[in-house]
Parts: sequence; C-alpha cells; structure tokens
Amino acid sequence: MQRIIVAIGAVVATTFAAYAVVQSPLALVAVLGAAVILLLLMRPTWSIYLALILSSSALPAFLPTTFDVAGLTLHAHEPFLVVALVYSVAKFPASRRANLVALAFAGSMAVALLVGLAHQNPISKILYDVRPLLETAAAVIIASRVFRTPIAERCFKVLGWVLWISALVTLAGATTGLAVGGRTEDASLTSVTGDSAAATRLLTEATFPALAVLCGVLALAVAGRVRVRDSWMLSTPALLIVVLSFSRNSILAVAVAILFAIVANRQVGTFVRGSAIVVSALAVFGLLVVLGPVLAQLPGGEFINTQVHSYSDRVVSGLTSTVQATDPSVQFRSRENAFLLQGFQSSPVFGHGFGYAYKPSTGNASFLLDYAPYFAHNFYGWLAVKGGALSVLLLVASVASPLLRSLGDASKTTFALAAAFAAMLAVSIVAPVALSTNSALLFGGLLGALAAATDRSGQAEPADKPVRVLTSL
Repeated sequence: MQRIIVAIGAVVATTFAAYAVVQSPLALVAVLGAAVILLLLMRPTWSIYLALILSSSALPAFLPTTFDVAGLTLHAHEPFLVVALVYSVAKFPASRRANLVALAFAGSMAVALLVGLAHQNPISKILYDVRPLLETAAAVIIASRVFRTPIAERCFKVLGWVLWISALVTLAGATTGLAVGGRTEDASLTSVTGDSAAATRLLTEATFPALAVLCGVLALAVAGRVRVRDSWMLSTPALLIVVLSFSRNSILAVAVAILFAIVANRQVGTFVRGSAIVVSALAVFGLLVVLGPVLAQLPGGEFINTQVHSYSDRVVSGLTSTVQATDPSVQFRSRENAFLLQGFQSSPVFGHGFGYAYKPSTGNASFLLDYAPYFAHNFYGWLAVKGGALSVLLLVASVASPLLRSLGDASKTTFALAAAFAAMLAVSIVAPVALSTNSALLFGGLLGALAAATDRSGQAEPADKPVRVLTSL
C-alpha cells in the first residue's frame, strides 16, 4: 500500500511540475531544487558523493559549476557539502584525537578571524579569506567521521570514476579544442623561449585530486606494497591529467611522495625501487624525445611530440635557475614572498587577520586589483601574515600528529593517505591547496581521513564494520 501511495504521489508531483515549467521556465529551477532536496532527504549519503564529484571533476566549460545567488557566487558542490557536514556529524561519532585535529585546525582559523574582526578589516575580504578554510574544516570533520564506514570505500570508487571521466574530458580539451572548465593556456614559457610550443595546458578541478592519487599510488609502489602494473586503473587517468597540466609543482609533489616512502619504509629496497622508478621515467621521456622524428610519421605522433616538447620546455627546463630568473610566474611569487615577509615581521605573533591586504593592488585585471592583495601562492607565508606565528603553530599541531603517527602504521591505506597529504603540504609552498574552494575539500579530506586512520584508540570505529579503502590495489 505504501508503495502505491508513493507511486501515485510521484505521478501527481511530476504532473504539477511539468505544468509549472510550461507556464514559467523559471519554475524549472525550483523543480530541480525540490528534486535535489527530496533526493538528499531520502539518500543523505549522496550529499557526500555529490560534493566529491562536483569539487573534483574536470567538466566541459558549457556545464555551469558556479551560480549567482543574491549577489553571492555559489559553487555547485557547496550546498551538498553543508548537507554532508550535518549528516556526518549527526550520524557518525568521532574520536577524541580526530576532534583535537579538527579543533587545532579550526583554532588556526579562529585566531586570524578574530584578529581581522578586531582590526575592522573589510568584511567582504574577511569572507574571501576564510571561505575556503571553512570548507577545508568541513571536509576534515566529514572525512574523520566516515573514514571507517562503507561510505569511505564508495567515495574511493567514485573518485576512480571521477578520474577517468576527467581524464577523457582533459584529453578532449587537449586534442579537439573542447573548452574545459578551469584555466586553459599555452603550455610554453613564451617569455623564455620566445615562441609557442602549441600544446594546451589544462588546469582543472581534477588536477590536484589526480596529483594526490598519483603520489599515493607511487609511494605504495616505491615501498613495495603494490606493483605499478596493478595500479593502472588509478595511475593511468591520474598521470594523464597531471601531465596535461604541465605544472612544475607536480615534480615537487612526486619527489616528496617518493622521499616519504623511503623515510617511512626505512629499507634499502625502497631506495632502490624509488631510484628505478625515477630512472625509468627519465628513460621513457628521453626515448620519446629521441623518437620524435619517427613518431611524427605515425597517426597521433605529432600530438605526442607537441606534448613532449612542451613538457620539456615548461616543466623540465623550467626547473633550471636560468629559466626561473626570467620566468614571470616565478618572479611574481618571489615578489609575493617579499611582501609576506614584511607583513609577518610587522606583526609576528597574531598577524593582521583575515581581510588584510599584505601588498598593494597592481595591474588592470580584476584579480590583480581586487583579490591578489589578499591571496598568496605560499600558503604558510599567507597564514603567517593573517594569523601570525600562533596560527602557524596551530596548523602544525593539526597536521604533524597524524603524519608522524602514520610512519608506524602498517596499513596500505594509511601509507597512501600520508604520502599524498605530505605531497599536498609540500605543493602548498607554491600552490595553496587549501585556499581554493574546490581543492580545499581534498586538503581537508586527506587530513581528516589520515587523522581517523592513525587513531588507534578504537573510539573512532562506529558500529559499521571498518573497511580498507585501498583493497582494490
């Protein structure tokens, strides 16, 4: 009887919805909103999956991912993140240690927030500074609570699909010119070489998640806990996305992941495997360079040659001091660091608070005028200016404990999470993972999951049977 009533109700609701849409196209928005709310009420766990998908996927540019609501730009994943936070807090308990990690991270934000309010910094700029960190904190709480439940395993499977779809979209953008959401630009350092290599550099919402997955899998391979060929379902799309981003910070992340594996494993075999992987990668790259004339005669060979030339031009050559001395992006970051140091020295203990402009506006672009004075590529320098040494110490307290405890953990899952998180911490020196509204979920998710994974008190385990997230490897 209940099923019959539900079916009749669905038919009636659909009929009224169709009539409303015909009468006013704007009603479609309300209908879709009501459908989403109903879905989340029936399946609240979907809010976690949808937040993950919408924050980590590379999508064609014609699919909107931001919406203007009452003058505020709302990202598609944010409503689902709020629902996921409420659901996870209400449904799953958290251990004392996980709560301490979340509290230390929140304390780091609270210092800068209170100082900003005390200094009467512009409210709009305070919100601009604190918004991504609030999302990071939400992700910490969610991940630390659902980690030892089947939801975590499903999230990992969802992430696998996200990587494959994102890889296909990214590849389509590189080969067919499909407009992809995010940043799309020429991959050549034209200011150095003077000409374009013609490859397309694609920085999407999937770039950092792909890099984190690649670092985790690579660390497992270096430690001998998984064979490279057995991880292709994850490593293949992740590697494709990372390579087509033509980003030098990926080299830093990979190096840190390998170093973490060597330090954590503390075995000669680990060093040998790490060296072998590095040498093999260099050999393959060198072989592609040498075989360039041969590849040019084959279908798709010209595309491969273009990518190889661009990677050599921007990433490999871009690591040399000669190129960096004239590279505009490196010089821009150097000037940022100089201003950050001045700001920190003028208030080293408590900082200047969120909403503080640590450098003057420059240029004519909207970002340079309105946001660049408040944003910095060096996450730690940025936090030191906003919240002083106190905020930095609280951040260190939140991330150091899970990382150190992971060194003595035998779990593959914990090992991969720790390596990926260490890589993201290193990357944040030049690309602040926690200061993007999308990658903030990655940073917070890794921290929260690692806090739960390294908690040996047993208090973090809910009634559900714990699962290993990397059982597929």
